[in-house]
Amino acid sequence: MRADVVVVGAGPAGAVMARRLVEAGADVLLLESGEHAASPRAGLLDVGPGSRVVSRHRARLGETELELPRGRTLGGSGAVNGGYCTPARPRDLEAWGPDWPRRYATGLARAAERLRPGLAPMGPVAARVAAAFPGRVAAIAQARRGGRRVTAFDAWDPPGAGVRVRTGAHVTRVRWARGVVGGRCDGVVLAGPGGDDDEEIAAREVILCAGSIGSAAVLRASGLGPGTGHPVGDRVQEHPEVLLDVPGGVVGGLSTAPAGAADTSAGGGDAAAGGDALPPLLSHVIRLEVPGGGAHRPEVEVRPYAAAMHRLIPGAAPGPLRIGIALMNPVGHGRIAADGTVWLPDDPHDAAVLTTAAGIVAERLWPDGAGAGAGADRPLPSTSQHLSGSARIGEVVDEAGRVLGVAGLRVADASVFPVLPRCGPYYSVLAVAEALAAEVIAERPW
Repeated sequence: MRADVVVVGAGPAGAVMARRLVEAGADVLLLESGEHAASPRAGLLDVGPGSRVVSRHRARLGETELELPRGRTLGGSGAVNGGYCTPARPRDLEAWGPDWPRRYATGLARAAERLRPGLAPMGPVAARVAAAFPGRVAAIAQARRGGRRVTAFDAWDPPGAGVRVRTGAHVTRVRWARGVVGGRCDGVVLAGPGGDDDEEIAAREVILCAGSIGSAAVLRASGLGPGTGHPVGDRVQEHPEVLLDVPGGVVGGLSTAPAGAADTSAGGGDAAAGGDALPPLLSHVIRLEVPGGGAHRPEVEVRPYAAAMHRLIPGAAPGPLRIGIALMNPVGHGRIAADGTVWLPDDPHDAAVLTTAAGIVAERLWPDGAGAGAGADRPLPSTSQHLSGSARIGEVVDEAGRVLGVAGLRVADASVFPVLPRCGPYYSVLAVAEALAAEVIAERPW
């Protein structure tokens, strides 16, 4: 099989890239390792233990073992996550380079035109938290239309534009012309049924859009890494998060259902029960600056989740309603090890900031001390699932996404972010993919 351009991964970045290139006259083959379609039900987070549309990656946060689910389906993680669409602020892009604010704004405008996210009404949990922090609330746009989730694959519709799409295609590595690693990439190699190399696909250009974990894995399996001058997987970034349990019963006007009970505030019933659209897990956030960071001025995002997670995740164990507190400008970095394990950032400064922020939130929400049960002094460590920077611009790829020193190979997803913006990365992935697609089109390598 042959194509002008092979795009690896049919998630947000891959859908954008494939659509734009085929519109520009390229013969594009879009490869997706997943074989099953995700549920289109808005609000459903299909990342539970029985999900057939995610891949699971080992992770460590200090001494804690975690599992990171990533979308493995048409639409990628955008088919299983919250679909939150918050753009980066101009100051977030200063470290990206002098031309990136303009490129990002242009890409974001094109992404907004396609995806058309909308705002959701503020639910009772968000209203209670917002009232405790007046003037700090911000609405988050949602990628949904009524009861239906809208993924990037839906919005950009690669097959409708003429892209050849193939599912169940697991790319193990790229192919090198004449076998010279780091020379010219001239295609990809797919795994066969037994896991061994089975098929080769030739291409003039290969563009990796498999996400921060998946794209890094392909680069490393292809022989690229520190030994070739490509620090793949080094100094990745994430928004660390801690979780506060909301005390059961009625606390400060906030009604909560005990674990396992019917949750009428969340639209009724568990996620697996089907039915109408579920409410957005998160419709509004509260942005705060936390004292004690010196010149760094730590900024946190308080996330009043609308329901206990098991109400939205099929098969998840019952648990309490929680409020998330995430550090949006962390100083810590992690790494993706050679064996694929993700070592999440575990910086003492960031942990201290989050502990302070948890105490502030608990005191403001429950001034009578009822929030002691929320464990403000020992919040549950977690992660925002916003991993980025495994193939940074300026270190692994150039401003156009080309792998440095390599012909015919690019990366165009959250892997390339030089610095993680102070927001969820979904909208930024779309904006960056649009910007990098424009670079490929300008060169027209086909």
